[in-house]
Formats: sequence, C-alpha cells, structure tokens
Amino acid sequence: MNTIKYCTLFLQRKLKSVQFQIWGYHDVTNEVYLIKDSKGKGYNTNPPIFTPTSNMSLEPYKITKQIDETLIQFNYTEGNRLAIRIFNKTIPFNKDEIENLYHLLKSIELEEIIKNKNNELKTLMKSMQSITSSLNLNDVLKSIIRHALNVIPAADVGYLMLYDHKQERLITKASVGFNDEIYNFQTKVYEAITGSVFADGQVRIFNSYDELNKAMYTYNISSENLETLLKAAPHPEGAICTPISIGEKRIGVMIIHQWKIKKKLMENDSSLLQSFADQAGLAIQNATYYTETKTRLKEITALSKQFREKNTQLMIRQEVHETLTMLLLKNKGIASLVNSLKTMMGQELTLFNCLENTFYSPKANEYYYFSVFEIKTIFSKKRQAVFVQPSDDNEKLFYLYPIYNGTVFFGCLMLRLSKPLSNTNQITLEQGSTVLALEFVKRQTSTKIYHRELYEQFKQLLSFKEPQQIRHRGREMGLPISAYWMIAILEIPNPLIRMHYLDIEIQHITAKINKELNSSENLICGFYNKIILLHPLFNQNDVKTVHRKLNTIKNDGKHFESPIFRGGLSTAYHGLENINKCYDEANNALTYVSKRNSTEITCYGDIGLDRLFLHHSSQEIDQFIDDTFSRFSPNNTHDKELEKTLMTYVDLNHSASRTAKALHIHINTFYQRLNKIEDLLELDLNNSEDVLKIQLACYLKKSQMIENNNKSSSR
Repeated sequence: MNTIKYCTLFLQRKLKSVQFQIWGYHDVTNEVYLIKDSKGKGYNTNPPIFTPTSNMSLEPYKITKQIDETLIQFNYTEGNRLAIRIFNKTIPFNKDEIENLYHLLKSIELEEIIKNKNNELKTLMKSMQSITSSLNLNDVLKSIIRHALNVIPAADVGYLMLYDHKQERLITKASVGFNDEIYNFQTKVYEAITGSVFADGQVRIFNSYDELNKAMYTYNISSENLETLLKAAPHPEGAICTPISIGEKRIGVMIIHQWKIKKKLMENDSSLLQSFADQAGLAIQNATYYTETKTRLKEITALSKQFREKNTQLMIRQEVHETLTMLLLKNKGIASLVNSLKTMMGQELTLFNCLENTFYSPKANEYYYFSVFEIKTIFSKKRQAVFVQPSDDNEKLFYLYPIYNGTVFFGCLMLRLSKPLSNTNQITLEQGSTVLALEFVKRQTSTKIYHRELYEQFKQLLSFKEPQQIRHRGREMGLPISAYWMIAILEIPNPLIRMHYLDIEIQHITAKINKELNSSENLICGFYNKIILLHPLFNQNDVKTVHRKLNTIKNDGKHFESPIFRGGLSTAYHGLENINKCYDEANNALTYVSKRNSTEITCYGDIGLDRLFLHHSSQEIDQFIDDTFSRFSPNNTHDKELEKTLMTYVDLNHSASRTAKALHIHINTFYQRLNKIEDLLELDLNNSEDVLKIQLACYLKKSQMIENNNKSSSR
C-alpha cells in the first residue's frame, strides 16, 4: 500500500463521514495542486489559501479554522508545503496524531522532491544540450545565462562575465533581466562578489539583500561599479555566484539573482548551478575555438578568392597554400612542410630554424654552406629575400627567403640555384614561409605556455611553508625530493635585447641548458627576461659543475650573437624542503651581479662580505663612504696621495713595508703619511673599532669603483 492510500484510510477512519482533501504547494512556482479528494473531484476543489511562514518554515504545522472548514498546513524544511483540508470546523485529531500525520505526509513530500530532482536533472541535461548546440560565441553566452535560470527556477535574472587578460578585468558578456547598463559593469580580481568568486573559485550563496550588500562592501566594490549595478536593476533579495572554468583554469563567473525570495537558496542549488557552469565552460571553449577557426578560415577563404580573381599564377599560389595549410592543420610538423615544398618546387631546399638555431634539409647528409652567425648577420638589417654566394665557393648561388612574424625573424628557406628562379617557385616560397611562420608561432606559443605552467608550479612550491607540503607537492611533480637541490636564476639585462625577441632567446637558452645538463628531473622555466633552474645534484660539490656548464653555454652564445646573460647560483642543500633557502640565495647572488652591472654568473658562496650589503641602498653606502673620507679633499693633490696610501695600506693587510714598496716611497715617508691620515680622519689605527670602520669603508669604496667602471664600459 502506498503512502497516499494509507494516509487516506487513516483519515477516513478518523473523520468518518466528514469529507477532506489533501493539497500540495510549490514554494518556487506558487502552484497549489490537489493530491487527493475523498469525495471525488468537483467537491469544492477551489485551492485553499496557504499562509506564509516566517523564515521559510520554522513551524512544522499550522491549523487555520474558517467558517465551514479547517486547514492543517504542514511545512517542510525542503521547501514545499502540504495541507489537509477538512470540511468541518472541528477535527478529531490530538497533537500526537497531527505529528504522526506530519511525518506520514513527509513521504509524499519526499516523492515530490524526487520528482523535482528528476525534473532538475532533465532540465540540466536539456540545457547542456542546448548550450552546446551552437558554436557562435555570442549565442552560446546568451544561451548559458538564459538556461541557468531554467536550471535554478527560483532565480529571476542573471549575467555572465569573462576575464579579459589585456584589461585585467571581468567583463559582462551576457545578461537576462538587466538593462544595458550592466555591460558597463567591470570588476578587478578580488573586487566585489564576482571578482572574489573568480579569484578563489568558491561558490557563494546569499539569501537576503543585507547579505548581498554587506558582501559587496566586504569585497571592496568601487563606487563606480556600485552605481552601475544600481542603475542596471532593482535591489535583489538573493543570489548565487559561481566560477566558470575550463579544467583548472578559471575564465569567468556567472551570477543569478532573485528579485523576491521565493525559496531559500540551498547548497543543492549551488551544486546544480556549478555543474551547469562546468559544462558552460566547455561550451565557451568550443565556441571560442570555433570562432577563431572560423575567423581564420574566413581570412584564408577571402585571400583565396582574391588570388583566383587575379591570374593563373595566383591560382598556383592558392593550390600551394591549401596543400601546406592542410599539412599545418593536421600537425604534420616542420619536416613534412619542408618536404612538401621541395616536392612542389623540384629543387633542393634547406630550412634554417632560428628558434632552435638548427638546419633542416630533406636531403640526407646535406652540407650547409652558411653558419648560424652568417645568416643572422645577413638578416639583421634586411627583411627581403637575397641572393648570396658562399665565401668558400664562388660558383654556387643561393636564394635566401626570410621567415618573419611581424618584426621577429624566425629563420629562412635556402634554395640552391642551378637555373633562374621561376615565378611558380617564387610563389611557393612565399606561401611556404607564411605557413612555416604560423607553425613557428604555434611552437613558440606552446613553449611559452608550457614555461608559464612550470613557473606557476615553481611559485606554488615556494608558497608552501611546511616541509611536508613541499615534499608532497614535489612527489606529485615527479621530483626526487631527497636529492641535493640548487637553484640558478639567469637574467638577460633589459637593454641587451629587443623585447619581441626575448621569448625566442629565453627558449634558446633553456633548450641549451636542458641539453647540457641532460636531466629529466629538473625544473626549468623562462619568465619574462629570467630563467629559473631547479636542479637536483648527487652532492653539494656538483654546483661547481653546473656553474661551469652555464658559463660554457654563455660563452658559446657569443658565436651566435646571442644576448649576454648573467646569473646567480645558490648553494646545494639536501632535500627539496630547502627550496626557499636556495631561491633566496640565488636571488641575492643575482642582485649582487646586477648591482655591479656585471654579466657574470656568480655563486652565492663566492660573494663573501658583500652579502652584508646586498639589501642596503646605494645612498646609504655612499653616505657611509663620504662620512669616512670627508676630510680628504678631492681637489687637493696631497689629500689624494693620503687617500691612495690608506687604500693601499688596507689592501695589503696593514703591511707598512709592502705599502711603501708598492707606492715607491721610503718607509719613514709612509709612517709620516699614516700619522697625517690618523690626525685628518680623527681615528686611531691601533684601535680595533677604528680599524674595522676604515677597512669597511675602503672595501666599499673599492667595490664602488668597480661598479662605476662596469657602468662606464657598458655604455
């Protein structure tokens, strides 16, 4: 016997001839529906009036008596309500029986909840199918927010925001129920509810205007954005804000609002909306890819149409372009592209890859007539193709066709000419260089993204404070946590390279380091003008080997006109948990060479006394030197001799005889000068404190002179 039949029999026995009805009430839709009528439909089937309850049902039941009937209203925490309508002013139920009815009818409520859950699931699946049915990005964004309101029927309006990396803002892209003012709403990361949800990826639920208002101020909404929201729509009474992600990467947020509270928004609603948002992220990604591909295909199609309208040669250009583009779209790689070019041209062809400083030729054992240095020199100031004869063979003639992306030189195609270059082959070279440029851009972008991901992993390792956390994350990354570890930070000084070549040079250097160190367990990444190397060692002394290899790479780069880089190396420590100590030491070593305007690679352990002054400003050091030597007049020849005598004396470890010999003066002359120095500077060189002060001042002055010389030579 099901619940409704059992409940009906119970009521019939208790009420005897008195008629009754069982009604249901849906909080979200305000729908009142008849569940059971003891006499059959038609007997006063007008819906009863369900009385509102405070705070969405604090009382389990409520009895309301009217002229000729009584209504027992049961309130359930899940949201919906049920009622027994008795067509009599008196009821034969005691308190215990009413409470039993409350729990008995709860089964009907649970059946209704299951029914609603099934409907929610159907709605969710239907909505997911709908948002993925289109590949137009604008249509997808509008569809997402529209279907979000179907998934959460208690919500009235909403809007969707995507993160714009250029503006560093969340930008409103689609809305339902708001006026156009909402499209002026743009928030920073961590600003307002939307910015905070985007920042930490946590869903937030609000069930009153006061909660919403307090959160907006807690998350530091700007006055301009607050004014924009107030113009866009009235004050909402409830909301759910959820992040939109593609995998682990957040791309935006979605927020839905209730104008008036229909039902309390629960964790189930947030989970449902989050599931929908996850699918929305995939739909946005697919639409974005499709839009980009469609845009690119439109561009290619437009170019193809123009080519066909010109002449037969342009038709050849189109055929070549289509062939190579198909190879590119199929990810066949550079070798396949060069092989196809050789086949189409019917001539020997060589590719110089500037991203890797390597040559490729379909012909086995090809002899390369030009060096990397020669090719880079040729195209250092030229952007057009050139005819070149090798210096060691005047009988051979080569045609070098450069490959550029904007102003960035990616390499060149080299064609050995045994006859004049035909128009067809000229077109093939032009198209080949364009497609190869796209392939190089793709490779460069993939490498850059890979380095960024490694850099984020490295920053995450540094962020952990507990050794156990570092070791756990290290295991996840496949690092040998029990090895000795060191960190090297290399830097290309900003003035030494044009910014648009920086990524290429960083990739060159990282590739050489990987090849030279030949380790699959290190972590190396390039970020802006720096390279960070986290490298495992068998013992502490292996730092010297790494230092030597990095210097070799640096010196070899001079042959290819690569930019000079400098660097700092940490000491090696046992265990990955010492990563922060390694990072600080490497940074300090790099700071040391940077302050000296040097291009050396220095180990932290070799810095010596300068460790004490790394974080002192140059103004503080200059002031200390000036205070110590202030009595020496820079325009007085005699004072200059005294200063030189003092600097030499300190440098020669306070040896009077060696100092006199170095200055080519008599020992008595030296002692006379020393007495004058003590009198002039008001110090006693037999006093240990004065000796320390003058040694420190001389040391810093000498370092200052070295820095100034380095700066002068760099100019």
